[in-house]
Amino acid sequence: MSNEKNFSRRNFIGLGSLAGAGLLLAGHPLTAQPFAAENASSAAAAQKFKIGLIGCGNRSKALISALNSVPELEIAALCDIVPHKTQQRAQLITSGDKPKHLTHLDELLRLDDLNAIIVVTPNDTHKEIVIAALEAGRHVFCEKPVALTVADCNDIIGVVERTHKSLQIGHQRRHEAGYKTLVETLRTRPVGKILQSSLYDFRGDWRVPEADEYPEGTAYWRLDQKRSGGVVYEMGAHIIDVNNWVFDSEPVAVSSLQGVNNFTLRKRDSADHSGVLAYYANGSLMNYGGNLYNYGSTALDTFFGVNGTVQVSGDTLSIQYGSPAGFPKPDDLPQPEKISLTGKNREVDGVVEQFRHFVKVLEGKEKAYPDAYISRRAVQIMEASVVSAREKRVIDVRELG
Repeated sequence: MSNEKNFSRRNFIGLGSLAGAGLLLAGHPLTAQPFAAENASSAAAAQKFKIGLIGCGNRSKALISALNSVPELEIAALCDIVPHKTQQRAQLITSGDKPKHLTHLDELLRLDDLNAIIVVTPNDTHKEIVIAALEAGRHVFCEKPVALTVADCNDIIGVVERTHKSLQIGHQRRHEAGYKTLVETLRTRPVGKILQSSLYDFRGDWRVPEADEYPEGTAYWRLDQKRSGGVVYEMGAHIIDVNNWVFDSEPVAVSSLQGVNNFTLRKRDSADHSGVLAYYANGSLMNYGGNLYNYGSTALDTFFGVNGTVQVSGDTLSIQYGSPAGFPKPDDLPQPEKISLTGKNREVDGVVEQFRHFVKVLEGKEKAYPDAYISRRAVQIMEASVVSAREKRVIDVRELG
């Protein structure tokens, strides 16, 4: 049966021959012992870690570009069910030996020389691929979200704990200098406790895939709610994770309205807009909005503190201090501030820096960051928002597991 014609999710993952106890790889030499602990001396000598990248869609181009800036990571294998996609992506790699070209995950995991797997596949495939790679003794970097449900996150975390392998998730803003500045500012300036945030992702519709990206007749996965999760997963995951970083608290209740709203867009059942309210254990409130039909400027992400308000506007943080009406104005009220956010391209810089951190993880010098526990917190909000919109009620996050 041709891989070009049979584009099922199961065949993309290629788990058929990996079924059974230990995925038939329990005896693999990398399964029992962490790479960093057992092979520190050889790693130091080689100064390179061999990576297998699975999923050669559009997002992989940005990741390969970033990996070209991290010489310690060598892409040794590319895997995608559409064979010519691996050929196209191989042309983007600027150093190292020519990568192997594979079409199934089991082939990828049988390569003895791979130290880690990078997962860049559609959202609904993450769980099975990540678990298979961990079970095969590989460290894993997975694009966000780690999974589509809290239950799946819990399953993945269980395998991480059992295998003692590292799993880092691609919430790249935690590694970007500008967002680090934002969090540091909110924690060190006298704005007080952050009581509320107002966050936005307003953009145009998803790109139209090139004609050669999928076999003829294959639907674009981002237009399928069960595969992508819609706007809140595909866009909101990044800024919701930043908000979790800022609040440093567990979400406890979520309410949302979302769905298909603009019928001039391509036909889909994945949400093209979302409004989400999330209440946290520390009493703070997040308000998130996103849509795929913005043709103008976007709104500003804003954090409201007891004593001040911080807004993100392009490359600048603006801080305005104040006091409640009806009370004497403090004599020591700070003056407004503007803080420049460094970096030529904040999103690109974050992608590169997350892989530099991943090198330290493979060397055994750092823990995976952000890890699956951190990513699960974003999934709690995203899954709860989808359930809330569907069932038209406030969701207690504890319902999700």
